[in-house]
Amino acid sequence: MKTIHNILKKACIAVVGLAALSSCDDFLTTNPYDFAAPETFYSNEMECKMALAGIYSTLSTQNIYGNFYSCEVSNIDDLSYYVRTSNTAGNAWSNEHTPSSNVVWVVWQDLYSGIKNANTFIESVDKANMSDELKIRMKGEAKFMRAYYHFLLAQAYYDIPLRKESLTNINQTSIEATPHAEAIDWIIAEMEDCIDMVDDKIYDKSPSHVKRTIVQGVLARVCLWRAGYPSNGGKPYYAKAAQYAKAVVDSKKHDLNPDLYVMWRNMAQDKYDTQYNESMWEAEFIGDRQGNNYTESRIGNVIGNSQRNGSTDGAGYTYAFYAGTLLLWDLLSDNPEDNRRDLALAPYWLDTKDAVKNWSATELVQRRCGKYRREWELGDYKNKNWTPENYPIIRYADVLLMLAEAENEINDAPTALAYQSVNKVRQRAGITTDVENMSYADFQQFIRDERARELCFESLRKYDLVRWGIYVERMNKDLYAATQDSRWAKKAETTDKTGGQYTNAAAVANRTTDQHQFLPIPTKELGVNTKIEQNKYWK
Repeated sequence: MKTIHNILKKACIAVVGLAALSSCDDFLTTNPYDFAAPETFYSNEMECKMALAGIYSTLSTQNIYGNFYSCEVSNIDDLSYYVRTSNTAGNAWSNEHTPSSNVVWVVWQDLYSGIKNANTFIESVDKANMSDELKIRMKGEAKFMRAYYHFLLAQAYYDIPLRKESLTNINQTSIEATPHAEAIDWIIAEMEDCIDMVDDKIYDKSPSHVKRTIVQGVLARVCLWRAGYPSNGGKPYYAKAAQYAKAVVDSKKHDLNPDLYVMWRNMAQDKYDTQYNESMWEAEFIGDRQGNNYTESRIGNVIGNSQRNGSTDGAGYTYAFYAGTLLLWDLLSDNPEDNRRDLALAPYWLDTKDAVKNWSATELVQRRCGKYRREWELGDYKNKNWTPENYPIIRYADVLLMLAEAENEINDAPTALAYQSVNKVRQRAGITTDVENMSYADFQQFIRDERARELCFESLRKYDLVRWGIYVERMNKDLYAATQDSRWAKKAETTDKTGGQYTNAAAVANRTTDQHQFLPIPTKELGVNTKIEQNKYWK
């Protein structure tokens, strides 16, 4: 369905700089303009829609939510580890990356490409022949996307250049990095400007277009980041986070689907849940690579349950590189009522004939991420490496947990609203006993654990650990201790099973230092931007 993109499906132009993207009902069917001369473009509504699609398309590249940012950079933490031990040098999944690593560069490059497209749009849209109302809405989306891409950069690379306008001459290429806290404050202000600019009605049932509740939900996330390490803004930013998370709740436009699995199946099947709208914003992917209409998703393939059938007419092949650690297993197993364990950690895998093979009671850290399962895809043809599965950027359960966390931090104790928010998430998971009467410290730890249970494998955990100031300790101490537990698999599997190698987590845990909280500024950027220096973590 991807209904937001249906508005744009009639667009059909030659694309300069990007492959054409299309789908039966997709915003992605509006062929994105990655480059077009502003002097001759932006003359009417359709051209502006195509340019806007070019800004969004950054989300749907392999370098961002299709694989490298979402998985290799952001899904290596205390809950998720990479089940391979070879070719670790230079890779972010092994914390052996360097400023020269390809993954460090391509993520940086693609995010700034999205910022470049947004700047051109913002500077050009006013001359289009369309209503002022539409100009404001589209400009609000572009302005938000520019801020969001800057946030991903700041969260990943620490101090970054803020590129607020298009380059008009080569002398503008070099620009100093903005101090981290100052950059985050600018991002917050930019997003706040967008609240009343973006749509608050047309796109209510679609998780692909930026709308008011998406802006508010992401603002809650950015404010939580600013409240914690490394800028330590404290209570004023926790208050803002609570304000924006509560605005989403008060909108009554989102809820939790009682069925834990529906949202995840929908993301694999090109469907929207318009009743609950739990998935607020997704990176959307299309196509099976049989023609020219496809994006670059490895979701379900590099991250997802293990499936060994490489045939194009089977259930779909996966490398299933990401498995859950023993820390995650124990968190998801501490309450027998909690139904999230078998969703997050699939209790089975599929062999070369698509037969279900159950993991044994002692095979715990072998279980792969179960939120992305290629067997749920609907197409008859399954490319071995590429999928049409979407990836969650923000969902309602996250908003509720952010609200609960912020309420506790503001008031030095959990409030009724904090309990209500976290209990709603737990009730949907099947847990019948509500939490209550907790101290500030106990509730703080409880929320940290609850975010692990609910949001594992969604590119959030590492950044949670960093902003809480415990990333290195959690990796060095807790994860490493878990790898020495007798329950942790000590040997690699035979290749006729899933090919997993389970000793990498211990090496990554030992290898992690303060510098791994952030990525280094890429060597290529340092070579062309003469005004930027390597960030303090990598000097």
